[in-house]
Amino acid sequence: MSLKLFLFFLLLLHVSAGFSSSEPNYFNSLLPSDAVALLSFKSTADLDNKLLYSLTERYDYCQWRGVKCAQGRVVRLVLSGVGLRGYFSSATLSRLDQLRVLSLENNSLFGPIPDLSALVNLKSLFLSRNEFSGAFPPSILSLHRLMILSLSYNNFTGQIPSEITALDRLTSLNLEFNRFNGTLPSLNQSFLTSLNVSVNNLTGVIPATPTLSRFDAASFKSNPGLCGEIINRACPSRSPFFGSSNKTSSSEAPLGESAQAQNGGGAVVISPVVSKKKGKENNGLVLGFTVGLASLIVLGLCLVVFSLAIKKRNDDDEIYEPSQKEEPSSSSQQQQQQSQHLRTVPVLNPNSNSSSVEKLQLRATEPQSRVPNSGNLIFCGGGEGGGESSQGMYTLEQLMRASAELLGRGSVGITYKAVFDNQLIVTVKRLDAAKTAVTSEEAFENHMEIVGGLSHQNLVPIRAYFQSNGERLIIFDYQPNGSLFNLIHGNLLQSSSSKV
Repeated sequence: MSLKLFLFFLLLLHVSAGFSSSEPNYFNSLLPSDAVALLSFKSTADLDNKLLYSLTERYDYCQWRGVKCAQGRVVRLVLSGVGLRGYFSSATLSRLDQLRVLSLENNSLFGPIPDLSALVNLKSLFLSRNEFSGAFPPSILSLHRLMILSLSYNNFTGQIPSEITALDRLTSLNLEFNRFNGTLPSLNQSFLTSLNVSVNNLTGVIPATPTLSRFDAASFKSNPGLCGEIINRACPSRSPFFGSSNKTSSSEAPLGESAQAQNGGGAVVISPVVSKKKGKENNGLVLGFTVGLASLIVLGLCLVVFSLAIKKRNDDDEIYEPSQKEEPSSSSQQQQQQSQHLRTVPVLNPNSNSSSVEKLQLRATEPQSRVPNSGNLIFCGGGEGGGESSQGMYTLEQLMRASAELLGRGSVGITYKAVFDNQLIVTVKRLDAAKTAVTSEEAFENHMEIVGGLSHQNLVPIRAYFQSNGERLIIFDYQPNGSLFNLIHGNLLQSSSSKV
């Protein structure tokens, strides 16, 4: 009797052990590895047993529903709308290292996406219309052969990682109807022809890359925080550069840096430019080096022109002129006085067919005649009218209160359109402190005085500049003729003589 009880107890333990394991372990069996991966995936993702997978012969799994093989290896797994319910467990389908296409869309799968970095040959990934959650799957960023990525209609949260720009073979990217937030990465894949990031919580300006400029506003709709040229929505007038004049604490500034105003004694809060790029590609380094070298060449040419003008003025002063008995007339005195401040430098006119030479006026600025500071801004004497029209019309405090509109981002800074309370419009160029740190304050001031004294019909005159604690601003006349990009590509029809 006791023997029967003992055998019954052993049988009960065996049965209970069989029911306690919800995930059968197939990896210790002698089945093919691809078949084991499929059966392991089914054990957690098909809780309703919709997939009738059974293995009676070695390669029967190649005939299973949604499976396509090549030379005995699974290369396609398409299980769209088959009623799957469960979660996508790790170390299952990631063992299919020859997989090219994986489609699990239109099911009821939930939970995070497991590590898929082992699927190095994957080209198409369809996971839309499920209940997946969590952050953007980081393992997808290592699938450099990926061409189609669809994660739409799920519950993904967090930011879209900027490293997604490294997937340079992407032709289709669908992330709509999720809860992604943060800014949109600067997608610039040349093969990207389909994009949809609508119905998320994205914010900030849409990067005006050539690739993103190809898509219309429908690709970005229902993201209330997005703005920019592409969707014809103006960004908030208060830019990171312009701060309220009554903010004196650096903690109240958007990015927490304050600069001491010159000659005024007051503190003006100026938020620094912070780069959000975590890395730079090789082409970015080459472009930056080229722009820097070109800037140095232009600066050198300006210094040479100024030196030649000074030398010519000194040579003219050494020429002996006999004194005249008659007193010069008032008009001749005025002409002579004006000639002491203006010198001409020959410049070839590229628009002329003949070898005519135009005169570029260089205004020699003397220390005693420099235009005095106006509200901590140093006004230059360049341009038509010598800058007197704008001189003293505004101060730095008024500039900080002006409404601002982002015009564009260049290689050395950001350009804004500033509108004063009296409707005066100027263009403000804010230089990147990291890229102009090699130039000393004295060299920058001398360069501004030289360039500010130039006057030519094809040059936009510099009206004023400001520098303090690494912050450097240059104020130009506003030119309502669009950007150089639009003029080159024909989006704005302007005459060839328009200033840019």
